[in-house]
Amino acid sequence: MEKTERLLDLVALLLDAREPVSFAELRDLFPDEYGGPRGAAERKLERDKAELLELGVPIEYVDPQRLDERELGGYRIDRKSFFLPDPKLLPEESAALYSAGAAALATRDFPFSQDLQHALRKISLAGDTHAVGGAAARRLLVVRPGDPGRAQKLRALGEAVARRKRVHIRYESPPNLEGKPGKRSERDVDPWGLAFRGRAWRLVGWCHEKREQRVFLVDRIESVEINAQKPHTPDFEPAEGFDAAVEADRSSKPWRWAHHAPEEVTLRFAPGSEAIAERVFGIGDRTLTVSNIDGLVPEILSLGDRVQVESPASARDKVRGALERILLALQRPVEPEPEPARPPAQDERSEPRQSAEQDGKRERLRRLLLIVPAVRRRPGIKLPELALELGLEAQELREDIDLLGLVGRPPFSPDDLIDISVDERDRVSVTLDQSFSRPPQLTPLEALALAAAALEAAPADPAVASALAKLTRNLTPKARQLYAQLAQRIAGSTPAPRGVQSILARLRSAAEQHRELALEYDKEGRGAAGERIFRPQGVIDHGGVWYVIGHDVGRGAERTFRVDRILSVRETGQTFPDPGLLDPARFQREQLFFPSGHEHAITLRFSPPAAAWALQRYGSRARQLQDGRVDVSIESAGTGYAVQLALSLAGEAEIAGPQQAREALRDEVERALQRSQEIT
Repeated sequence: MEKTERLLDLVALLLDAREPVSFAELRDLFPDEYGGPRGAAERKLERDKAELLELGVPIEYVDPQRLDERELGGYRIDRKSFFLPDPKLLPEESAALYSAGAAALATRDFPFSQDLQHALRKISLAGDTHAVGGAAARRLLVVRPGDPGRAQKLRALGEAVARRKRVHIRYESPPNLEGKPGKRSERDVDPWGLAFRGRAWRLVGWCHEKREQRVFLVDRIESVEINAQKPHTPDFEPAEGFDAAVEADRSSKPWRWAHHAPEEVTLRFAPGSEAIAERVFGIGDRTLTVSNIDGLVPEILSLGDRVQVESPASARDKVRGALERILLALQRPVEPEPEPARPPAQDERSEPRQSAEQDGKRERLRRLLLIVPAVRRRPGIKLPELALELGLEAQELREDIDLLGLVGRPPFSPDDLIDISVDERDRVSVTLDQSFSRPPQLTPLEALALAAAALEAAPADPAVASALAKLTRNLTPKARQLYAQLAQRIAGSTPAPRGVQSILARLRSAAEQHRELALEYDKEGRGAAGERIFRPQGVIDHGGVWYVIGHDVGRGAERTFRVDRILSVRETGQTFPDPGLLDPARFQREQLFFPSGHEHAITLRFSPPAAAWALQRYGSRARQLQDGRVDVSIESAGTGYAVQLALSLAGEAEIAGPQQAREALRDEVERALQRSQEIT
């Protein structure tokens, strides 16, 4: 008997038993599985018990003193704790959960994608599924562009975080802008948490080599090996009060790196640019707490004349010094002249490869527990339709049904087996379900996966909070405790910037109901907003930055707007035809940029110290010059992006051409210097 069949037989027996089943009885009922030397049999049963507990099967051992008139203890499954009760979700709650779940799965690198799939299946089987169809009308995409191989690393790291198992990683640190090359190393790390912040997945944990908490970019982890010893025993406990989202967010903001004692920096915002305080720095006034001034300088520079450092003087001088270096470089003639731009290479990451899913026996066991309740809910359902609902291939489902026909309670006579079959017309039916009529309870990881996915929709769906409360309230006390612990250690969602949550909610609502909007859009963040009549198709979290995409009526074309630059939204009273759902594959690219035909090439020239960084960052678009500098050609319809990028590199890059772009950079630097000189 294979392990999957044995575990299902054990579940069937304990679900049907009226009182706990002793170990001696289990040895008699499963002589081939738990016979032989008692010590080995007990260890085997404990491994089986641990695996079932991970799958949400609440198997427990009951001591003799808790049992009346019995000298032996025994094993049991509490049916009330095993079955998932109807969560009684409202239609809008179901739609929000399924929309967010589908969006998270579409990212292809959600750490708990398999747990999320199982959670969605269980909810659909436990409650009313009619409202779920409304999720198709939702307009939300979550896109995490980058290495297609990241998904496998995230699954391994997510498992290690959840099980508290040490990992051995091979890591390559990035080269910096001062010429220091990246370094390869091997580390033993206790993975305390995992979070998506600053446009990247970040692993936060205790580095045994450095003997301190460190943050690692997942894209720079070459390989992950989970400690295989004592797989059901944790290797560590995270620090008390640890919150992965907080630590990863600090890591994504260089000015918050703990290089020096914290100090207060006062910022001055140009008239019309006050919203930057909330939307870029997350502050409600002009005061920012900084522990690394050098990390703040590039961010201030990138904002040009819109933000200035008022105090302390040392920080103000650093910004001025960088601006003066950029201006000095712009005053020198360009030598050599940049070469004509080559045709832009196709974005190799726009269509990430589908990684082969490692199904494994454990995943098969999880889905087998859901097939019978799925059939019981819809008697006579066709095999292809059932396979589609469960996310399986038809042949794969047929093989699972064949195995289920062998599952049941000892002594395994025909009446003791699950009677499930597929007739000649491909209709699936169940006569004897042997207690598998309802889906099992959510596991802590499944609840966590739902919560992490649902938080993506929270800015637009207040009902998400009540839906999650209903689901987690139904968890067993132990599962609820584990869920609460994990919730602080996994953060897959990207919170919208402060000040735009209500705008994001209105954009999604308008996209779902096809209502035309008038947007007050400040493209440059200078308080010179213009009104756009817009028909939104959906909102996109692209690498941690929120956008809205749709039809710009005035331009007569599709446009994408950054949500943090939208100052206000109002409805025009007009509606528009459904433009259809967004295609996730279209947005799987490094930059959310769609050529309009008006683009031109701009060449950025990086200094020798920044050459290694540029070569690694831009790949085939970078060309090294004889003197060690590097030219990178980018396509842009305007000069704003290139100017902001050159400024953010604090003097380690300039615009080499065309002349119009150089002048735009020079004008921005001169305006910023003039504003800084107004501060005394």
